[in-house]
Amino acid sequence: MNANELSLNAAVRVDLRNAEIEARRLLASHEALCDADRNGVSAQRLSLELLPGWYDDWVLMEAEAWRQLRLHALEALSIRLSSTACHIEAILAALAAVASDPLRESARSALIRAYLAEGNRSEAQREFGRYRELLLGSLGVEPTPRLHALAWAEP
Repeated sequence: MNANELSLNAAVRVDLRNAEIEARRLLASHEALCDADRNGVSAQRLSLELLPGWYDDWVLMEAEAWRQLRLHALEALSIRLSSTACHIEAILAALAAVASDPLRESARSALIRAYLAEGNRSEAQREFGRYRELLLGSLGVEPTPRLHALAWAEP
C-alpha cells in the first residue's frame, strides 16, 4: 500500500459486503432459507440503498450494481418463501422490490406470484391493474402478455 491508498483492517465488517453475500446466498437455489429470510430481516437488509444522494461516477456504478443484485435477490427470496408457504414474508419481500423499482415487471411478477401462492387471486389481479395503470401512465405501454397470463390464469 502506498501513501495515497486507504484500506480497512481485515477484522472490520462492512455491511455492504455482508449484504452482498446474503444476496448471493439467496440467488443460489441450493442454499436453504434461514431464520433471517423467514422473519423479514433479509428483506430489510436488501432494501437498503448504497450511498443515497451521492452522485460521483464511481458511486453511481457501484450503487447500480448493488441495486440490480438486491432486486434479483428480493425477487428470488419472495419466490422461495412462497414455495415454503411463508406467504406474508414472500409478499413483503416482493413489495420491497416493487418499492425499489415500481416499473420493474419481474418485481411485480414476484408479488403477483406471492398473492397467488397464498390463494389471494383478487389481490393478484388488483396488483396487475395497478401496474398496468402505472406503465400506461409512465411509459405508454402495456404489461407483457406473460404477466397478464400469470395474473388472469385459471387456478
